Amino acid sequence: MNWNVIGADVLDPSEDIVEKKGMKEYIPLPLDGSVADLSVALYRGVSNYLSPNSNKKSASLDAIVCASGGWMGDVDKFEFQHAMEDNELLEDIDLEEEYIRESSEVCEHMMNVNYYPIVAGGMIGQRFLNGGGLDNGGNLNNGLFVIIGASAALSPTPGMMGYGAAKAASHHYLQSYGPSASEENGSTSVGILPLMLDTPANRAMLGGDGNDDDRYSKMVKPIHIANEIGEWIKNPHLRPHSGSLVKVMAKNRMNGSGGAAFHLVR
Repeated sequence: MNWNVIGADVLDPSEDIVEKKGMKEYIPLPLDGSVADLSVALYRGVSNYLSPNSNKKSASLDAIVCASGGWMGDVDKFEFQHAMEDNELLEDIDLEEEYIRESSEVCEHMMNVNYYPIVAGGMIGQRFLNGGGLDNGGNLNNGLFVIIGASAALSPTPGMMGYGAAKAASHHYLQSYGPSASEENGSTSVGILPLMLDTPANRAMLGGDGNDDDRYSKMVKPIHIANEIGEWIKNPHLRPHSGSLVKVMAKNRMNGSGGAAFHLVR
């Protein structure tokens, strides 16, 4: 399919990424803004792109994919206090207060990168996603809203409470948003929940990038998720029901080949 791709992020993409992904437009988003600032910036960017090509009242998007995310573990209280006590410059600092401050900042950052972008994407979906109807071939052509959640957040996440809470909030938002959006404009909303994506940053966090390590065979390759989303866009009848959470599990071989399995969990 000949798709026009609009990218949006707090970081400017490299020219190489723009060329490879066929990005037609890029929307810069505020790095440290509120969820309202994020939503308004995204709305203005999408609206400005669509308005020259069609009337704003009828302009629409086939899909919105929110892949924003990041991970931080909780602040370890013992290690934090030990590090602070060894620093002579911090003798007059209230360690309990600083621990509370840093722990809270982790939670705040996890909400900023994992939850708020999904709220912004949902707001844009309400306004710009295709509201159903038939395409030129007579097939149902309603919009698709996809978020990337985390299968770990289906259960308690000790040691990464900020991350787990933000991802669980994202799941709840999607499950609540899906049925209402489907009723309102016919769109479908789905959450895809990998255990861990196979990205350079995640490989570095695990301590390397060798394919001979069994841990990497359990990582989901982004291309497998992208292919599944592409099928859902082209063939709406293959989608799960709106508001679904779909767990994705890697089926990789040690040589790097393989695929992924998608399982409906909620």
